[in-house]
Amino acid sequence: MDTPAIHHPDPKDYRKGPEVLAALDIGGTKIGCAVGTVDGKVLAQRRFPTDPARSPEATIDRALRILAELTEEADCGPAAHLGVACPGPFLQPEGRFLDVPNLLAWQGFDLVGYLKSVYQGPLAAMNDANAGVLAEHLWGAAQEADTAIFLTMSTGMGAGFWLGGRLFEGPAGFAGEVGHVRLSPEGPVGFGKSGSVEGYLSGPGMVQVAEAELLRQTGQGVSSCLEGVKVTPEVLCRAADDGDAMAKACVNLCAHKLGELCALLVDLLNPDVIVLGTIGASFPDLFIPHALEVLRAETLPASFARVKLVPSELADRGALSALAVARGVLEHDD
Repeated sequence: MDTPAIHHPDPKDYRKGPEVLAALDIGGTKIGCAVGTVDGKVLAQRRFPTDPARSPEATIDRALRILAELTEEADCGPAAHLGVACPGPFLQPEGRFLDVPNLLAWQGFDLVGYLKSVYQGPLAAMNDANAGVLAEHLWGAAQEADTAIFLTMSTGMGAGFWLGGRLFEGPAGFAGEVGHVRLSPEGPVGFGKSGSVEGYLSGPGMVQVAEAELLRQTGQGVSSCLEGVKVTPEVLCRAADDGDAMAKACVNLCAHKLGELCALLVDLLNPDVIVLGTIGASFPDLFIPHALEVLRAETLPASFARVKLVPSELADRGALSALAVARGVLEHDD
């Protein structure tokens, strides 16, 4: 097994300017690698598809080699501190994955233990929802918020909590695993549970919603916009945006479930802002108005009047989430 050519540099090697950080964003569909600065500037980045047949060790080795190449490409000097954002459930105190529904080969993998054996520098890892809310607090829509929630809405569905001016992870790092919450007794499956939040509000879950509707309409003729096309969340949302009735019905159902989830979170945590990640950030007009209607009907009026439901506007969310983790490593190291 090749050892990546990344080493903990001597302080004199740093060039003038903000210290360089390394970021690794592990996702169910892609792996993101980036180098950037403590003020959230991404200097260089690269992505490659997640290969479910590839071992986690081989994937990490490839990612670290790319990080080494990126520091040369950006001509920024060596990056010492590494931050990793990864899908949950992630056992934070032990630095390892549990049963990750979208990365079966990674189940039980000791991520931090392996990284420490091949990366010669300070590092930390946390689930992507927690890393996401950190990035929103530092550079995004939650900068002015005392209490904020970030919803990933990506290959998986989790929440990151910024409560009372600090990150709240729970004793094992499992706070915010909202994907596991059941909203309906039946429905699309996510996290191994039918009718769950992840079933309605993750990419694969939304595809299930569309496939179920296509099956229901088989005798009536399927939607012309989706006939013969591989249904993805983007295809579904673009069809809804173009006025396709079936696609709009599917997206409206998911947006309604988003409103139900937000109502629960608002009544429980009284946040200043809820920030939507990937899918919600890409198609805010399809999700936010409908979700706000549900939120208004279901939550306390005073809580509704306070909260904002907004899309993330961070251009490089995955990279910045991992950079936020790396920044925390740097601050702790100091």
